[in-house]
Amino acid sequence: MVNSYDEWSALEEVIVGTPYHMDYHDDSSFRMFFHDNLKDANSRGIFWRRKPDNRLRDECLEDAAGFVEILETAGVTVRRPQALTEVPNVRTPHWAAPMGHALMSRDNFLIVGDEIIETAPLVRSRYFEGDLYKELFTEYFRQGAKWTVAPKSRLLDRNFDYSYVNSNGGNWPVPENCFYEIMFDGAQVMRLGADLIFNATTENHRLGARWLSRHLGDSYTVHVVEVADNHIDGKILPLRPGTLLVREGTSLDTLPEQLQKWQVIWYEWFDQPVETEQDGVVFLASQSIGINVLSLDEERVVVQDIQLPLMRSLEKAGFTPVPCQWRHGRSLGGGFHCMTLDVRRRSSLASYF
Repeated sequence: MVNSYDEWSALEEVIVGTPYHMDYHDDSSFRMFFHDNLKDANSRGIFWRRKPDNRLRDECLEDAAGFVEILETAGVTVRRPQALTEVPNVRTPHWAAPMGHALMSRDNFLIVGDEIIETAPLVRSRYFEGDLYKELFTEYFRQGAKWTVAPKSRLLDRNFDYSYVNSNGGNWPVPENCFYEIMFDGAQVMRLGADLIFNATTENHRLGARWLSRHLGDSYTVHVVEVADNHIDGKILPLRPGTLLVREGTSLDTLPEQLQKWQVIWYEWFDQPVETEQDGVVFLASQSIGINVLSLDEERVVVQDIQLPLMRSLEKAGFTPVPCQWRHGRSLGGGFHCMTLDVRRRSSLASYF
């Protein structure tokens, strides 16, 4: 039931997140995570509340339904997490926050072979997001999947490594009694069979990479790189063995030497905006969110329908783009790769280096 070792083998089953509940809690952990895109924003508090007449929400639901239809037409089994229609407040002994939505399925989970790994979220409002996937994961477990939960941080102010944000335009006060703990998202990991490329910019991330390497053992090699603030799939995506999709301006110097020899399709984002702001909602993702594609197999790639230059580049490299409408990826903070968790691909453990 669970079998996925890479990002490109034929997709058979996938979890697609739901955008129905879309509150964001603008606390320190949230602003730190989205620092590169929020550092010039003036938002404070909860800046997006779901409303029955929210056009943005309705358009997201419409686009997600179109995406699901494309996947099902391609023969892919689509599963969905639980959707919230109310916004519960979650609480630990240390902090409280309104619970986040279940749209970006790849963020909090990592599939490695036949194992589901719940990663250690960096954002407080996402701390219990895994609960919305509990019934799905229990079903997979009953049918033979392994299921592991990584050690979660307490997410105290002193548990965060502020070095990245402060070296990139931030001015965050650093607690005197810092104690770093494991924090990482599944979307920080690029899966290439026996090799996992782990993007790490903080000590929280590096602890996560160390935990993942020890947990998986000798069958896998975890390569620590530094190419993005958090999620690597906003900068680099492997489309098949030997081919990478890379955002223009991204340095490949920290990638493993063997990976630097792969063919590169450069993603050049538009000069004009690909999305207009609505209802005062700030952009959580960069202008180049169109790079966040989903491979159906080694040939077909689901692409945002307005990404015409990207589609031409993919066709030139021998791929078949599958256009899909996704109007609010920047506001929601992700694209087709972010909002999916590929549970089963026709893949096996292999080495591509």
